[in-house]
Amino acid sequence: MPLANCPRCGALFNKITTEFCKKCYDEEEELLRQTQDFLRKNRGAAVFEILEEVELEQWMLEKWITEQRITLSNPEDLKAIPRCSACGREIKSGETICQTCKFKNLASKKPAPEKQKPAEEEAEKPARTGMHFKSRS
Repeated sequence: MPLANCPRCGALFNKITTEFCKKCYDEEEELLRQTQDFLRKNRGAAVFEILEEVELEQWMLEKWITEQRITLSNPEDLKAIPRCSACGREIKSGETICQTCKFKNLASKKPAPEKQKPAEEEAEKPARTGMHFKSRS
């Protein structure tokens, strides 16, 4: 039985049939129904109108479009919004990666190695070869 944490709420669930826990899955399905109802009433609605009216995030709408659960009359509107290349969040035009991913990249990089000690300090220490003895000074 593969257990996993829900990527949205962090709850532990059985990951056999869905990628989210039951609660998050039900919330997503309800948002999908609301979006489908809105699109039935407003067939030529722009992407920003859908996002504002149903109060959902753009990545959800894109996911449903790729899964072919929703079909837009103007899919070009969706491509015009710049997205982060790492996580898919909406970003300012001209950028390629969002601030959060920039900070994650900075945090994951290893710190620069310490500067090397001067040769004089290294010369004072005896070379350690063979058996090691503890000095009694």
